[in-house]
Amino acid sequence: MRVKGLVDEVELKILVEDTKNPAKPWVWSEHGLAVLVRARTGRNEAYILLDTGATGKTVLHNAYKMNVSFEKLNAIVLSHGHYDHTGGLLGILKCIEKPIAIVLHSDALKPKFVVKPRMRLAGIPYTKWQIEQHGGRFLFSKGVAPLADGIWATGQIERTNQFEKIPERFLTVKDERFVRDDMLDDQALVIDHNKGLIVITGCAHAGVINTVKYAQKITGINHVYAVIGGFHLIEANQERIEWTIQAFREISPEFLGACHCTGDKAIKKIKEEFGEKFIEIHTGTVLKF
Repeated sequence: MRVKGLVDEVELKILVEDTKNPAKPWVWSEHGLAVLVRARTGRNEAYILLDTGATGKTVLHNAYKMNVSFEKLNAIVLSHGHYDHTGGLLGILKCIEKPIAIVLHSDALKPKFVVKPRMRLAGIPYTKWQIEQHGGRFLFSKGVAPLADGIWATGQIERTNQFEKIPERFLTVKDERFVRDDMLDDQALVIDHNKGLIVITGCAHAGVINTVKYAQKITGINHVYAVIGGFHLIEANQERIEWTIQAFREISPEFLGACHCTGDKAIKKIKEEFGEKFIEIHTGTVLKF
């Protein structure tokens, strides 16, 4: 029986998120997500950035205001290849001025589009060459990627339930044909904290419940301490929201911090259901576990 996890202490700094922080009006919000993870295991610390927001201007401004230095970063993990999670990448790389690992699924570099009500580009707004010229070193992984003791990027997430589906409006190109983008590049961070698993999602396009279940599978740990990030329920119907809440009841995490693409309707329902277990997330929020 597992007695204690590997990581003693976790601090999450929300550098970019959609909503303004009433307690910190000096940080900027934008549609996007960037989460700086500091994890301590004994005397060792790891600094990992999950996503970079939509623009370098916002993430760099907020990092300055929150006394964050990207020089300490050990790796950057891209949860998937959409602009609102990757647009700040080049600005951060220019700030670091040294080679750094970028952990991602190879599909994240595919062309990505959204059609509703009309076509618009939705992928990474830089070329592979631009990123590499500024020190980005791509580490492609479809499988689980070890980042530090007790910290992993999930890689490609298994999809095992019937209610978490990718909207048809997300497209990519294959063999010169527009096809539905199944978002196989979607991944999350998993931390083996001494109080249970902490799962940090970007958008959870693979489904937030699929993501948590996969985190349990790859670690062999059932107890989930916290799930933080975008749950991508913004377009979900009432049935999918109810199925998600029911699944969370069964998983029974101690904390839920839904934000970004979760949508106001779903956030309200989750907050009503989980009460004090629900954590408000805004740009500038700092969480310590």
